Amino acid sequence: MGEIKSTLDLVMERTRHLSLSDEEKTRQRKEDFQKRLQGLLQRYADGALTEEDLREKIEALQAELKIEDTTLAVTAVAGRMDPDRDNRTWLDLLAVFAPAVCGALEAALKVYRRQRDDSLREGAERLRSRLAQDHGISGTAVAPNPYKDPDCQAQLARLRQQAKNRLAALVDEGGQLA
Repeated sequence: MGEIKSTLDLVMERTRHLSLSDEEKTRQRKEDFQKRLQGLLQRYADGALTEEDLREKIEALQAELKIEDTTLAVTAVAGRMDPDRDNRTWLDLLAVFAPAVCGALEAALKVYRRQRDDSLREGAERLRSRLAQDHGISGTAVAPNPYKDPDCQAQLARLRQQAKNRLAALVDEGGQLA
């Protein structure tokens, strides 16, 4: 009687001659590094790691996985930044890891917030004038919500994406780990 083979045995038989190229191995190491780095960054955000502990663990991880690209860590930290939230934790970390890029990131965030505030103010004024024009509602007590205005929502989404792109570009320009 013939031998019954498992799916795994069949796969192993058919792929025994295959091996990963150097590029594929490097890509896999980078992906593994990025996944494990996200775990470290989350532990840092939760307060379980200090800046020094994080730095040591990142360096150990880079050595273990033979990752020489120091921009991966800086890119991961910057990727956790949200233009609409307080990013002081990540900016403080970047001030230690990549001081050259930190000032530019802060400036880009300030520009975004100023543009967002202007857009919200304009949206509120548009809604206020529409209420007065269409419904005869006016006065100092009228407080329209610009977040409900589709035009304002689209403008805010556009500004947010531009800010994220700008942050990524700044990190790409000067994101070497110190």
